[in-house]
Amino acid sequence: MRFGGPFMSRSPYLLAATFLGAAVLAQPAAAQDFTTATFAGTTIWVGGGVQFLSLPDIRFTSKGGHRQKNTESDWLDFGGATGGGLETALGYWGGYRVTGSVKGFWANVEDDRNTGCKGGAAGCVVIDPTGTFVGAGRKLYTKTNREADYWGGQAELKFATGAPQEVKPQIYRNDYFIAGFDVRGIDQDNRLRSSTGTTFNYNETLDTTYVGGYIGLGGEYSFGFIPGIKNVGGLYDRLGLRTFINATAGLYNAETDYTGQFASGVFGSRLSKSSDDLAFIGTVSLETRKQLGTRTSLSLWSDYEYISSVPKMQYAGPGGTTRIDDEAVFATRTMLRLNIGLGSQQLYPDQY
Repeated sequence: MRFGGPFMSRSPYLLAATFLGAAVLAQPAAAQDFTTATFAGTTIWVGGGVQFLSLPDIRFTSKGGHRQKNTESDWLDFGGATGGGLETALGYWGGYRVTGSVKGFWANVEDDRNTGCKGGAAGCVVIDPTGTFVGAGRKLYTKTNREADYWGGQAELKFATGAPQEVKPQIYRNDYFIAGFDVRGIDQDNRLRSSTGTTFNYNETLDTTYVGGYIGLGGEYSFGFIPGIKNVGGLYDRLGLRTFINATAGLYNAETDYTGQFASGVFGSRLSKSSDDLAFIGTVSLETRKQLGTRTSLSLWSDYEYISSVPKMQYAGPGGTTRIDDEAVFATRTMLRLNIGLGSQQLYPDQY
């Protein structure tokens, strides 16, 4: 795990701010929960799970004039994830029941791969990021280590559209609209090295920060519309499970900073570049919730994300320099979350 990245220095402050905010904003809880948003009072949650992140390939070396794939298959980029947040009632705004929340997450994904090349006299090639150094030979074995921190923090408002309801819908009931501000980042540390053929070490930092806003909607859904659902629906009811969904879409400024350092024998080079892009991030979140008590519940929460712009490096050829390109990726984060209502009164009703 990388401890020197930008978010590792920020993550303790993000979590501390979250729980400090919970203490400051905590109010006595009211009688019941507004299904997917806090009806009154304050709730906090903490969770942990797994993150999948389909980062673009690293193609630094060449074989027979074609770029080699130095990293594993996209969906093998996975690791642990953790998060926390709070939500508190803000009262009525223009007829809407409004809640405010702050939340954050952090995940670390890793990918290691060995890549071999056996070619003709000059079939295996490595070029430094500036395009100055060209090493070629019959063999080249490369060890690649990729490590990425994926982190984010959001501030969000939910505008509830009606009175609290505890009755499951037949298909879907829209309970609220969403507006939020979001800061997130993907910070990569990548290293390639070879001790066979052309010996070299290449270290790369590739950090992208997304700043933007999003809108969306959310509510509760069920399987009651399916004919003969009694068996499935009855099981859900007997287990006391509720299912919720929300969807958001937003536009972000994506700022990328790249630094590549290369060394082979007495030769060394360093290249730094940056870019700004406009990115779209769309998220669909699914929650299955089990009430544990009048002030606690347990949720299995999954975020399915589409990110339209993630940096994909186009590495130097002879006489050229490395440049920053981009590619769309998908990410999935699943966490088991414990939700706790603050205050002296109950958050949930005694029974649904």
